[in-house]
Order: sequence, then C-alpha cells, then structure tokens
Amino acid sequence: MSGFGTMHGLHGLHGLHGLHGLHGLAGVAAGDPSALQSSAEAILHSAGLDPLPFAPIDPLTPGAPANMKRWSPDIRERLLSASVYRHVDYATDDAVSFVSLTWDDKVVATLKPPTTSTMAKQCDWVRYYADQRSDRGGEVLSQTNDFSDYFTILLGLTEGRNPRTFELLGTVQTIVGQITMLPKHLLACRRPAELDVRVTPLIPTPSHGSFPSAHATQSLAMAHVLEALILAYPSHFGDAPKRVEMCYRQAHRIAVNRTVAGVHYPMDSAAGSRLGLQMGRILVAAMTGGGTVAALPAFDPDDAPDADFLYADQLALRGISGGDPVTVAADPLLGWLWAQAVAEFTLHVPAV
Repeated sequence: MSGFGTMHGLHGLHGLHGLHGLHGLAGVAAGDPSALQSSAEAILHSAGLDPLPFAPIDPLTPGAPANMKRWSPDIRERLLSASVYRHVDYATDDAVSFVSLTWDDKVVATLKPPTTSTMAKQCDWVRYYADQRSDRGGEVLSQTNDFSDYFTILLGLTEGRNPRTFELLGTVQTIVGQITMLPKHLLACRRPAELDVRVTPLIPTPSHGSFPSAHATQSLAMAHVLEALILAYPSHFGDAPKRVEMCYRQAHRIAVNRTVAGVHYPMDSAAGSRLGLQMGRILVAAMTGGGTVAALPAFDPDDAPDADFLYADQLALRGISGGDPVTVAADPLLGWLWAQAVAEFTLHVPAV
C-alpha cells in the first residue's frame, strides 16, 4: 500500500494561497466572449492605424445553391422548408367533408373525415394493440420526437461519414410533420382516450387532432426518400432491395407504435401514409430534377370502419398508379442537399 504515500506530498499545496483567487473564475467557460475580447484588444495595436489592403475576395452569387454550404444546418432547414411550403396548400369545402393536399393547386391526396361511429370501432384496435406495450414500450418512448436513427441504423450510416444524409432525413421529417398540422386542425378528430375510458395511453396524449397521424406521414416520406437515395447508387449496397424493404417496414412499425401507445387509431396511420407517400414522391422529384406525381384516390375511413393498418396495406398503397399527374419542378436548394447526401454513399464508387 506504499503507493498511497505519494498523496502526502499534495498536502503542501495548501500553502499556495494565491490559487484561492481562481474560485472567482468558476463561471468563465472556454471561449468566454469577454475573455476573447480582452485578448483581442491587447494585441490589436500591432496591426497599426494605417488603412489595410483588402484581399481580392470573390463576391457571393445571390441565391446560389452553392451558398448553402456556408449556412448553418438550422438555417438550411428553414430555407428548404420555405421552398416546399410555397407550393403546398389544402382544399376543402364549407362543411369540411374532405381535405385535399395540393401541390401548386393540383390535388395529390384527399382525406375524408371519419364519423364518431367509425372512431368508436377503431378504439377496439387501440385496446387490442396495448398488449404489445411490453415489447414495444422502449420504441414508443424513443420515437416521440426524432426517429431518424431507426432508419439510419438500417443503412449503416454515421453522423461522421453521412452528416448531410442525417440532415436530409431530419429536414424531411420536419417539413412533412408541419404539413400534417392543418388537416389535423380542419378534420378535428378526437383522440382514442377521449372516446373510450378503456384506452389508457402509454404516453401523454398529444394536444392536436388524431387524424391523420404525423408519425405515419413522416416515416413513410422518410422511407421513400431513403429508397431513392439507395437507388441513386444501386451498387452501393449489395443487398439494396432488402434494405429498401426494411425501410418501409420500419416506417410501418413506427406508425403502428402510435396505436400501441394508445394515441392513434389505425385509420390515422392509413391516412397519414397517403400524405407521407405523396410528399416523399414530391420531395424526391424536386430534389432530382423534377417530374410528375400521380394523385391518389380519396381515402374514406368510413368505407372500412373496422380496418386495421397492416404492412400489406402500405404495400398496396405504394402500388396504386394512374391518378392525375401533378408536375413537380426541380428545386435547386433541395437539389443541393440531395447531391450532398448522395455523395456520402461511398461503399462503391463507380470508376469515372
């Protein structure tokens, strides 16, 4: 135990009373503005008082996508959100018998509100799904807000190697989540716990409408964008088709977890998935040079009030085609972030 003897030498430090003055600096952090300012002022005299020559700095091109790399991620997200929202609107009638998502005034998806009778029947599913809380409780709690990690783990992405891909997913989640708020407000559907005392939510009930589900909207949009990223470099993953499928299955599971949590009916996820799929298609078109998106037929939950929301339903939704085409123009700012994300898929880079 002789090693403890070296500690006795530390007692001599008690005599260094001058160090006590450092206690007053406890609140000064590294890079403190006042410290940085006093340091700068102490050495500025060395630059003299004469006018200094300016370097021939190239001016920035106003509004150029290349400027995006100069802005912070939160500013980029605001710019990208603005690029999308100026095209998005909703159409309805005085009775709010439907709400249609539009892109440049063209309908891409339409939702009809459920009756109270349908909501009551859907409460049965909410109660049945509560049996899965012991298995999915951790997922439910961690997916309350950001759930990008549930997709990135499927692709082996890391924030160090794929920062712009993480940013793209987060931007999609933010943009699409906001787009669900107006139909939630217009359709004004009560949450399950308000209709059935036997529904005891695992998490606090969100303070906005139930129909459609934002989680379903966001997750399916994210899955579709990831599918497009994977297919942009088909040789990047040797098992690309399986990864695409797993992204869509993850989206379905995230949506269903909200029913397990007791805060959404299955019909909410069915409705949200329609908005999410269409917004995912629109965003991919805008990011990759433009294109067209076929409108989906209207969704009326009263047509099948007892329906659950299964993965087969999501798969069938993705297979619907033939609706009126809606033109989506290329967006240069979205295109910039897309190109940055694609460049991070570097497992296999084709020879130039």
